[in-house]
Amino acid sequence: MEGWTLLVMILALCAGAFLLRLPTGLALALASLAGAVIAGEGLPVRHLVEGTMLYLDPMLLVVTSLFFMAVFERSGALGTLNTLIVRGFGRWPRLLLMLLTFFVMFPGMLTGLTAPCVLTTGAMIAPLLIAAGMPRARAGAFIATAAFFGMVAPPINIAAMIIASGVDMPYVGFDLPLLLATVPLAILCSFLIAGKWAPRLGDPAVLSSLPQSRYSQHGAKLFLPVILLVLLLAGAKSFPAYVPYIGVPLMFVLSGALGFFTGDRVRLDDALTWAIKQSLPILGLLAGIGMFIQILTLTGARGFIVVNTLTLPSWLLYAGIAVLVPLFGGVSAYGSASVLGVPLLLALLKQNDIMVAAALSLLASVGDFLPPTRLAVILAAPVVDEKPNSILKRCALPVVLAVVWGLAMILFANPLAKLLGLS
Repeated sequence: MEGWTLLVMILALCAGAFLLRLPTGLALALASLAGAVIAGEGLPVRHLVEGTMLYLDPMLLVVTSLFFMAVFERSGALGTLNTLIVRGFGRWPRLLLMLLTFFVMFPGMLTGLTAPCVLTTGAMIAPLLIAAGMPRARAGAFIATAAFFGMVAPPINIAAMIIASGVDMPYVGFDLPLLLATVPLAILCSFLIAGKWAPRLGDPAVLSSLPQSRYSQHGAKLFLPVILLVLLLAGAKSFPAYVPYIGVPLMFVLSGALGFFTGDRVRLDDALTWAIKQSLPILGLLAGIGMFIQILTLTGARGFIVVNTLTLPSWLLYAGIAVLVPLFGGVSAYGSASVLGVPLLLALLKQNDIMVAAALSLLASVGDFLPPTRLAVILAAPVVDEKPNSILKRCALPVVLAVVWGLAMILFANPLAKLLGLS
């Protein structure tokens, strides 16, 4: 019966997402209802409500981190940082290309989302890339790829958080594995996509496309919010006796609040409206995932997945990881992390669990390039005024490299963990 329940839930999810074209969160809710009915549970209101709150912590994290990014961008700090980086390192174009990659990644590292990367830092550097002669499709691919790696990079990786919470593992010790999963590939992909145009990034004519710096008006205090955030994040880990752990969402709120006094005037209602508008689809998605997982657990379908995954031969297990995790991520990277990532982590308990969870989060996040959502590509298209399919073609190589890299991290999880001091 558990197998039939799982099949009905998957079919209902696909029907909702592809046939009815519902938002993925609503499609997951529909699949949860179908699973409960077919398993004879009727309408389990209590479980459905509990499921929507299953990922309350990541929900708070999404809203507060986007609030911080809204204030940081509207205060002029983000544009000023971009200008300072380009003008300061224009004489070393290849180093500048690397720094621009990390600059686009920056919002994703703090939010665990691709959208802020594309809509803020990505939009800021798009004119610079196009002015350097880069084709619009490649500029879009550069932004989308950097945004993808920012989503996976530490300190905030929501997919890894979901996998960890699914096996009651604390989200601790992920920084180095996630850096290994992202930084080498991010640098390599940036040169593969944009390296040909790197020498032109420092040209005076190109520099004229930069946003206006606000440093002369406000000075170094512009960057106090991000300095406070780093101190709170690092201090709570390194010096717990002196810096209390107040929760990452509150850290974002306090750092964002500081931004109201460090730069250009920021309207509270404007920052909150943008943060809520950007976060609502993600909140609905997380609520739907939580509901889906709750019904899977209630009906026994989740145990069915785990048991059958554990009995797969190793070659079939790794083939499934390479294909199914990214493909399911095309519907929802977070859904893939929860529905597939958790049982796969349990099936790979002989490998270092932190390293495996980090690699699975990378593979699940590849779904941001894949249909039907293609979120990173869809967001990048209007930023560079190019068709999504043209951008997607230039993202094919980063997708392949990310899948191969993720599999390699799983296969060599134990020696890599020993190298990083995790075992």
